[in-house]
Amino acid sequence: MGELEKKLARHTRKFVDRPMTPDELQVIKRSVADSYAGICASLVDTTILRKFSKVVTGPGAGSGTPVWGVGRESSIDDAVFLNAILARRSDLLNTYVSPTAMGIVHPSDNVALALVLADWLRWTGKQFLASVNVLFNLSARFADSYDPEASGFDHDAAATFWVALAVGQALGLSEAQLVEAQRIAGEFGLTANQAAVGDITDWKHCTYASSALRGLQAARLARAGFTGPASIYQGKFGVNRFYRSAEMAFDVEPDLNRIIFKRWPALFYCQTPIDVARDLSSNISEASDIRQVKVETYDRALRNGATSSADNPASRAGRTHSIAYCVATALLKPVEYADFDADRARDPQLQRLLGAISVIEDSTMTKKFPSCTPCRISITLENGEVIRQERDYSHGDPRDPLSRDEISDKVRKNLTGLASTFSKNKIISCLWDAEKLDGLAALRAPLEQDRTKGSVWE
Repeated sequence: MGELEKKLARHTRKFVDRPMTPDELQVIKRSVADSYAGICASLVDTTILRKFSKVVTGPGAGSGTPVWGVGRESSIDDAVFLNAILARRSDLLNTYVSPTAMGIVHPSDNVALALVLADWLRWTGKQFLASVNVLFNLSARFADSYDPEASGFDHDAAATFWVALAVGQALGLSEAQLVEAQRIAGEFGLTANQAAVGDITDWKHCTYASSALRGLQAARLARAGFTGPASIYQGKFGVNRFYRSAEMAFDVEPDLNRIIFKRWPALFYCQTPIDVARDLSSNISEASDIRQVKVETYDRALRNGATSSADNPASRAGRTHSIAYCVATALLKPVEYADFDADRARDPQLQRLLGAISVIEDSTMTKKFPSCTPCRISITLENGEVIRQERDYSHGDPRDPLSRDEISDKVRKNLTGLASTFSKNKIISCLWDAEKLDGLAALRAPLEQDRTKGSVWE
């Protein structure tokens, strides 16, 4: 019994000992730089940061590990949970889609966790990148083998297990202890998908963070000698009973070159629609010229981006996860973080466009997923003319990748208000040469400022 957790424990320990090739290192560094930009983008959000401040100054607050954006320290538990939220809050995180269409994960969620661990355990840049590589590999491996969403669980649900493995490895757990860490993690509970259905709430930004917190605790408990129930995956009431699962293979590593980067701060399934809408916007003189907008895409995009509340989303997460809202915004202007604020959502022109948009499935496009993420938009103008544009994938897909300069510009843009021009250039240099760093203080410094009152730098 319990063969899968034993195989995963053994695989994790062996994988850590295998050095990255130069190509693998570049893949990881591109993702780290891109993910860092997303974390920085979230630090403009004083609303969430003030909530962080209440947590780290309230009952049970600890000390020793910085919580980003509030200029304070708290416990490692608080730091892992709150800082991981910032990797998700901006919705600029990257995406890995299983080639078998099993699961979908955001590997860059793990970068925030690795940065916290690097501070906690005093890692070098090389150790930090190695940890990111382990986390990325494990998250993609679980995505290739499990589809929690199909059974009503959040796609981040399995993160509890891979975080337990990666943190356990970082804490020096034996193979037997890594087995128990997974078993304990499973007993902490499986994340339901309630935050992503009906009225989508901002807890959607917290689903990975909550899983990471449980994975951390599981590893710490296993290190202390606690044990969990046998066969957490394949037992009578194991994970396989709840998630749609496939046989986990260990002879081939997941292809991290498949990771898709986001250009826009919105749901993964909204990226191609936004690109198509931006392509069409140059052909429209005034928004008032638009009578009707038809968006055609694949079924999985509708399942996640055309929920019952997508036509009138009430939260930031609801707006970033609405294809209709994202398309309406993109027809007016390039999409930015502030476009999902409540004040912006009340704009009359945006609301009029939102009411003119329909989102429907195209069965041909459904057959193209997951190899493509297609979308077609047809706009009927007031004069009766119809203009149409389509794409098979977004800019940021491996077939149309973000260049190194584009990723650097993404970091530079989102460091606005966090660092001087000189510091921005130093940080970007550190990101691309992270394996040479003795520590990560230069990368952490912008994150550890008190941002609850807004920008520090003009």
